[in-house]
Amino acid sequence: MAMLFPGLGHLVLRRWGRALLWHLTIVAGGVALFAFYDVTVGGSITAPAEAAEAAASLPTDVTVSIVLLYGLSAIDAYVVGRADAAARERTDATVEAIRRRAASADETDGAGDEASGSPSPVAAVTGSSDEPAEVECPHCGKETDADLDFCHWCTEPLPWADEE
Repeated sequence: MAMLFPGLGHLVLRRWGRALLWHLTIVAGGVALFAFYDVTVGGSITAPAEAAEAAASLPTDVTVSIVLLYGLSAIDAYVVGRADAAARERTDATVEAIRRRAASADETDGAGDEASGSPSPVAAVTGSSDEPAEVECPHCGKETDADLDFCHWCTEPLPWADEE
């Protein structure tokens, strides 16, 4: 998407600031290069053959620089998209792990295994009777209290905060 129109890849990712920054960088860079190399743009280009002639008449330095900016924009959009996908996967994995722990704690709690002397899975979920459970924050990776709706290290909302 970023190769079709400068900043379009970032718009799809809902990164408005980056989209605007890349678009303005490529457009301003193109205008600056055209002014620096005294490239004149004459008339309107209506046919594909005229567009090919106009592109061939551009100095190589201008063409390479603009193509390089387009490529960097596309690479940045790809990297940002991969980082967003990885963050979503970490969040989903954390939520699923907490759901599994809570489900196993509920099943064992109802089965009446306290008489066997084995530690209760509820204690594994909630920690000891005095301290709350600690889970890994999907945003910063530090241990945080599972009873909170946000990570007290990075102040990002935890994924299960909205479910309650």
